[in-house]
Amino acid sequence: MSVRDMFNFRGKLVKKIGDAKVENFRNIYEYLQNKLEKGDLPYHENYLGQNELAQNIYKKKYFLKNMDGKLIEKKPEDVFVRIAAFVASIEPNRQKQKEVAEIFYNGLFDGRWIPGGRVLAGAGDLYRLKTLANCFVTEIADDNIESIYQAASECARTYSYGGGIGVDITPLRPADSIVHNAADSSSGAVSFMELYSQTTGLIGQSGRRGALMLTLDVKHPDIFRFLRIKKDPNWVTKQIVEQCRWTGKFNEEQINEVKKQVIENTQVRFANISVKVSDEFMNAVKEEKDNGREKILVYRKNNKKRLMTAYQDEGYYYSLNIPNKKIADYEMLQAFDSYSQFAKWLMESAGKTVSEVDLKNQFKRDVYGDYLIDTGDKKNELAVHFSGDFLLYFASNATKEIRQLIKARDVWDAFVESNYSAAEPGIIFWSKMSEYSPSNYVGRPIISTNPCAEVPLEAGGACNLGSINLSRFVKDGFTKNAEIMWDELRDSTYDLVRFLDNVVSWNEILNPLEKQRDAANETRRLGLGIMGISDMMIQLGLAYDSNKGVELMKELMRFINDNSYLASARLAQEKAPSGIFDYNAYAKGPFFRETLSKETKEMIKTHGLRNIAITSIAPTGSISNIIKSFELYGKNYIGVSSGIEPIFALFYKRRAESFDNQFFKIFHSTIQAYIDLHELGDKLTDAESEEGLKEILPDYFFRTAHHIEYKTRIKIQAVCQTYVDHSISSTINLPEEVEPELISDLYLRGWEEGLKGITVYRDGSRFPILTTETKKSEFQKFKKKKFKLTLPNGEKMEFYGDEVLRLPGGVLSTPWHLYTKEQENNVGSENTKAKVELL
Repeated sequence: MSVRDMFNFRGKLVKKIGDAKVENFRNIYEYLQNKLEKGDLPYHENYLGQNELAQNIYKKKYFLKNMDGKLIEKKPEDVFVRIAAFVASIEPNRQKQKEVAEIFYNGLFDGRWIPGGRVLAGAGDLYRLKTLANCFVTEIADDNIESIYQAASECARTYSYGGGIGVDITPLRPADSIVHNAADSSSGAVSFMELYSQTTGLIGQSGRRGALMLTLDVKHPDIFRFLRIKKDPNWVTKQIVEQCRWTGKFNEEQINEVKKQVIENTQVRFANISVKVSDEFMNAVKEEKDNGREKILVYRKNNKKRLMTAYQDEGYYYSLNIPNKKIADYEMLQAFDSYSQFAKWLMESAGKTVSEVDLKNQFKRDVYGDYLIDTGDKKNELAVHFSGDFLLYFASNATKEIRQLIKARDVWDAFVESNYSAAEPGIIFWSKMSEYSPSNYVGRPIISTNPCAEVPLEAGGACNLGSINLSRFVKDGFTKNAEIMWDELRDSTYDLVRFLDNVVSWNEILNPLEKQRDAANETRRLGLGIMGISDMMIQLGLAYDSNKGVELMKELMRFINDNSYLASARLAQEKAPSGIFDYNAYAKGPFFRETLSKETKEMIKTHGLRNIAITSIAPTGSISNIIKSFELYGKNYIGVSSGIEPIFALFYKRRAESFDNQFFKIFHSTIQAYIDLHELGDKLTDAESEEGLKEILPDYFFRTAHHIEYKTRIKIQAVCQTYVDHSISSTINLPEEVEPELISDLYLRGWEEGLKGITVYRDGSRFPILTTETKKSEFQKFKKKKFKLTLPNGEKMEFYGDEVLRLPGGVLSTPWHLYTKEQENNVGSENTKAKVELL
């Protein structure tokens, strides 16, 4: 059996796309195959070399199988021909199809760019009906059972076509609110997370499972339940624990381990979860961090628009956001230590009085949690609240108003604690993400993100991912003459934009749901990103986190972004602009105004845009492990750094769930190329750690994930985010013994730097995909030991060493950190006003 036999198969896909399109595909496929056989297209006798990981990825994920499950593709070139032919065959005429197919094949073969995994697995597979989009977002349209299960059904259908999905549960009423059926009260928005998780786990995708993102607005009254969903035992976990206890065969330590494992492996097991946070919330967190929680803060609100209620039934769809204030409209005037000081100032400055009872009454606040005072000024009024106040809010005709005035730091600390312990939930800076979403300005506002959070999407929207491999755009790499090939990078950017736009055209037919096909037709979203930035850096002789390195990243992203938009405008001129493109509306978006060159803006004004949003940096997972990185003496070196990440480690082990949890030990490809180029192999034979390599390899090779300061990682992501219209999925790796307060500071800094989201992974917080070989640390030795805290009032409490504590003043720490500081510096008791003892 061969790929050619596939063209005689008449299955669901052929019926869906029609015989004419299949014939186009066959003709272009044969055209490329003939050129390949004649030697008119490049071919490599052993493209992947001895790279077992890449070989396994191709076999498990991307080589085509017939209906009997037997591989009918044997080498990467087979995949490149299939994909190039299929994606090019959607072009309008035969000559263009041939021309574009060759361009696509050459780009794939040389490793200059590669599409996302769904395209590699699905494009041209006539045996199976699949979408070519990686992920989608679906909406829960209304707060009712029908909408909840309709969304679950749409998830299932999407998984069956090979796509992942994001669902925002914010429109659902909170726990214990009114319902008008057999129940007395609602089980709440969070209770339905398990429904979507189990749906994800049940629908198989050829040895993999679908990917799911569940999001909730931070203003939703169920936010604390959401934060604890993967931490607090549910009824299943409790039942298993009780059964173990009843047997009498387990001691408490064993039972606690059982509970931990059950929680991690069953509770919302098949979902990523993220909190959508607003500038309003983040500002409240910062207020309390800077002022404590008792001060009365007075702002001048630079408008007199009041929003006292926001019923979801009356036009405030909560997946867009529960209404939150625009921080720029508020100017800080005064901060008071007491009510009496505030009352005196208010009388003297405005001739007004407010009782302390009214000031604290949550039902006298606006939806943003402010007590408003009209001073008679025609243009503005005063907005007053206690430092850190934040109003949880939900309102509908069924539930009426639900308000809960809390401190933002209470939510924040719960978030940090959960993130520290389990690496979840993630965080999405929704105000920034919405404001800079180009589609929001043409009537397609975003409501959630794809599962890795790098593409915010409208209802039905999809991400169509592809990445430029920067490692392939260095001339004379590893020499003093090394330089970037800017012209080739521009041309490849144009080629990838055309390729991904063609994928969108296919998805107008292949997407599972009508709303997804319509969304593809309207926004024509792309997800053009990068990989191999670290590999480019080391070829150029630059440290990833050096000032020159950061400046180069900025220039690269500016260049790629501008040329991506130019390419889309030229496609609009050649084919047609997006049907919903409106220049006057689109040009109001800050991304358009702030990032594009004058030439590109003029081109867009003249010809429109084919694609409403274009750039995104994804976590390039398996595809970064199969792409060509470097070529030396006719040998291909396979695999590059993911997305904008630094190299994880010079050599490491990788665990892949798709391959029965096997571990693959890998020396990073570009490092290996340098070693081979300089014939250093014999000197490195005995090296078992990075320390053993430092006398042999250049210093800048060692700027790997665990050696780069987190503030620099944030700076790098912020620099790149400026030129990315969607978002960036990037992980900051932290050592296991890091103090929780550092994680809090990291996320706050990310918001202040203008990120749309960021991911933190603390070693030990979950079983990792990537691991490095390290000795057992002091923290690992003590984290599960018991510590006793004695408070100044004599109260004694016991905690495990890694439990998160909030100290006086709001600092987040653990007993182990307090104990260590006390032992080393003899300052713990003074700073915490508590004595810490190891039991």
